[in-house]
Amino acid sequence: MSTFKKVFFFFILPIIGVLFYEPATLASVFSLLWVVLLVFFLLGFLLWQGYAKALTFMIFLSGMNVIIRLMMLLSTAFSEAGVFNPSFTIFGLLGAAISFYLVLRLDKVDIRQHMIR
Repeated sequence: MSTFKKVFFFFILPIIGVLFYEPATLASVFSLLWVVLLVFFLLGFLLWQGYAKALTFMIFLSGMNVIIRLMMLLSTAFSEAGVFNPSFTIFGLLGAAISFYLVLRLDKVDIRQHMIR
């Protein structure tokens, strides 16, 4: 597995999948972003080192992100007045799609072969 693929699947995609929200939403929780970035960076580092439990935890977190985004999408895509919120819907669906792809991709043989511990 190339270095680019490791960086992409262990660091970039997990962070994008979790933090893919509207900019206004991210601005309101700016201080929490650093904690999330640190956690995912540490988890990516453990994946890079070959810890199989870190891979299981990353798959779990990505799967939970898909479930939570779908639940939020069902409750927030339309306001109580029935007004459609397209930006939240688009960001929610794309974030769920990225995390779903990550769940499927992290469970492939080439990544599992990298896990040595």
